Amino acid sequence: MILIEELQPSSMGILLGLLMMFLLIVYLLSSESNSQQENNEPPGPKPMPVLGNMLLLNLKRPYLTLCELSKKYGSVFTVYFGPKKVVVLAGYQTVKQALVNFAEEFGNRDVCPIFFDLSKGHGKCTVS
Repeated sequence: MILIEELQPSSMGILLGLLMMFLLIVYLLSSESNSQQENNEPPGPKPMPVLGNMLLLNLKRPYLTLCELSKKYGSVFTVYFGPKKVVVLAGYQTVKQALVNFAEEFGNRDVCPIFFDLSKGHGKCTVS
């Protein structure tokens, strides 16, 4: 039996690398695809660990990217901004239906701070 203390540094690095790759593959195959179906979440692009769907976004015009995603996934879909899950409502009718019919559920939602600087007035609600 080989003890961990007897392994060469290069063998230990290879073993650690293989273990990390195995854990990453298991995580990617099991967590995200199953959780969306089990939790009855809206569809959306598969997120990367830690980064989420940030690599898909045009950071200068994120609303354009979200409009393109709505064409593929429908007017209600899920994206991940880093580890934070965000359900996007696209289109006037969808937003109106959500705010009128489900006002209690949507009334106290967080505002994602990424859009304060990036949206430059597009999609923000101004109160006068």
